Amino acid sequence: MNTAIIAEYNPFHKGHLYHINKTKEKTGDSNIIAIMSGNFTQRGEPAILDKVLRTKMALLNGVDMVLELPLEYATGSADVFAFGAIDIINKSNFIDTLSFGSESGDITAFSDIADVLNTEPEEFKTLLKMELGKGASYPVARALALSSYLNRDISFLNNPNNILALEYTRALKRTESPVWPCTIQRVVSEYNSEEMTGSISSASAIRKAFSDENIEEALSALPESCGEILVKELKSVPVIDDYSSALHYILRTKSAEEISQYADITEGLENRIINNMGQKPISEIINIIKTKRYTYTKLQRAILHIILNIKKTDQNMNEGVQYIRVLGFRKEKEHLLTELSQKSSVPVITNAKTAEDYLHKEIMATDLYYMITNGEKGKEYTNPIVVL
Repeated sequence: MNTAIIAEYNPFHKGHLYHINKTKEKTGDSNIIAIMSGNFTQRGEPAILDKVLRTKMALLNGVDMVLELPLEYATGSADVFAFGAIDIINKSNFIDTLSFGSESGDITAFSDIADVLNTEPEEFKTLLKMELGKGASYPVARALALSSYLNRDISFLNNPNNILALEYTRALKRTESPVWPCTIQRVVSEYNSEEMTGSISSASAIRKAFSDENIEEALSALPESCGEILVKELKSVPVIDDYSSALHYILRTKSAEEISQYADITEGLENRIINNMGQKPISEIINIIKTKRYTYTKLQRAILHIILNIKKTDQNMNEGVQYIRVLGFRKEKEHLLTELSQKSSVPVITNAKTAEDYLHKEIMATDLYYMITNGEKGKEYTNPIVVL
């Protein structure tokens, strides 16, 4: 049996290890296939370490193969992120199960809500429009409308991981996927919490601890092998402000109409960004223009899409992913690569040099990531597939 886990591993921590071990218990020690973000993440940030090192972390700690979630989906909103990952699962034709974390460990609630969101009854749409009219952000408005429509408490959707779990369920249902969903009850702290909570802490808290140079505290939440990689490789924690000069240049060379074509730029947001640009760092621009409706994370994602040249048309939810890229695998599980290559309905890529047409945006984004973190470029070509 092959089981998929959708993740960022930013960085890989003990909560991720717990999820993998529990998944193996629940699925009969199946092969674990991670679908992982590349060098930029769903929060609109550069990853703490590049995708090669994070692939190594995963393979050292129970993952058998790592596939890359393409850039345009990895940096998308929850529904786009989930769709891209589920599309890879479906087109691989070799995944039996999807395992994801949730607060309750119960799939039923997600299934019921997914049915409402996929069918959008008129009463629900009216309730949603009413909540949006009050100025609520879309996630908040949707949760309030769902609560009213279903007449039940769905406050658990305030948790970002639960929102992703819901979107995975929606995408599986919408695509009529044969893949069986299973959910593992989470023991990790809140996804966005920046407070360290001992050996099980969120990735956000771990990144902040490294940024604040609380190294020992951060290492306590990581498997030993991951801690060794981070201590050896991490020079400083990359942040969105590192890309402020790139944003300033793009905004000075593009019209408002051109900026409006980027993913997540909606309702005149391009003008708010342009009018408040100056020479400010990105975080300052976001803090000036954020509202209840436009959250910090949503704005950070939108700005990252400008920087990485990701347009609305790139997040194609009709045709979906056009390839499956393998980042690495365990040597003793090489048969998984053979199986994937034989069964996949789209090309399987193991070498960037032979797939430039597919990987153009990925190559450019990787160049930018490395130019900021260590001054190099061309790494998409020189980084080999990871085999451990």
